[in-house]
Amino acid sequence: MSAEPATLPAVRARRRVVTWLLAAALCYAAAVGAQFGADRAKSADPAGDVLYLPNEKLLTHFTAGLSPVIADLLWLRCIQYTAIENRGRRVFEWLEQMVFTTVRLDPYFKDAYRYGAIFLSALRADADSSLELLHMGIPYAPRSWELPFEAAMVQLQNRRNEPDSRFKAAQYAAMSVATGYAPGLVIDLAAKLQSEYDLGDIEAGMWENMLNSDDRLMRELAQRKLYEVAIRRNLKTLEGWVEKYREGAGHPPPSLEELLKAGNIASPPPDPLGGRYFLGPDGTPYNTSLLDGDKDRRVASLRRQIDAYREKHGAWPQSLEDLISDGLLRGLPEHPYPGESWRYSPEIGEVQ
Repeated sequence: MSAEPATLPAVRARRRVVTWLLAAALCYAAAVGAQFGADRAKSADPAGDVLYLPNEKLLTHFTAGLSPVIADLLWLRCIQYTAIENRGRRVFEWLEQMVFTTVRLDPYFKDAYRYGAIFLSALRADADSSLELLHMGIPYAPRSWELPFEAAMVQLQNRRNEPDSRFKAAQYAAMSVATGYAPGLVIDLAAKLQSEYDLGDIEAGMWENMLNSDDRLMRELAQRKLYEVAIRRNLKTLEGWVEKYREGAGHPPPSLEELLKAGNIASPPPDPLGGRYFLGPDGTPYNTSLLDGDKDRRVASLRRQIDAYREKHGAWPQSLEDLISDGLLRGLPEHPYPGESWRYSPEIGEVQ
């Protein structure tokens, strides 16, 4: 007796699933294609609209759990629509609905959040919808540096004339860096923006809320970030001591030890992460725990680009500047330690 009868039901079941998947995809693609065909047929009318775009509840109901597949199809149509509209009337009246329907069908579709927000802010100049979309996506992609970064860009570009735009951009940039995956240029931007504002209380509140997360990794990250907030507050205290010394002596203190001695201070503020404080040549206070964290993030970012270069060219770059000339970086991130620079070994592609 052949084994075929035992496997035939399973084969038929798989075929039914595949057939249903293809049917759902083709039916939806045909429906949306017909809509755009009607739209093009009405191109003589400047106010012509897409005839019908099903909402996500209707699509979810009729796709029987295949909504992520339909989200992919709709996203492709959204890109096509955006390209066509960008060469034509540039009204983009259906862009918002298409993007929001896509992410409601698939809430974990990170690229749709990111590039949908870029389309909305850059092509429709719709900062409100762009930020709403990014706010929807951040809880579904908590380790994505891109979404808060794009929110920062909306604040800096679309809302640059509003009085609190740079303050809000600094908050979003801090969120991007806090993921641990932001590239060096984003880290530099966050540092520049944060230097303009004291965001300690706001940042501390955000991380304190995250201590209640169900995700152990997120709880550990939150605790680490709260320690970093405490260290930055201690650096503010040291800055005050340095300024007082400068006013009295006419020059910055030559060392932290001299600063403490002049102020009759027994010891520097504590570092809950075990690092140490020191003063730069101009008297600026630094902390090794923060600097080492910044260095690790920037090194990780550089290593990713070095690996991308090798994958593309089959060899390590001869210098870090090759990453710039190859278009992988716009510029090299600064070394966080004052007066130091990156050390790169082209023989093994290692950067320190």
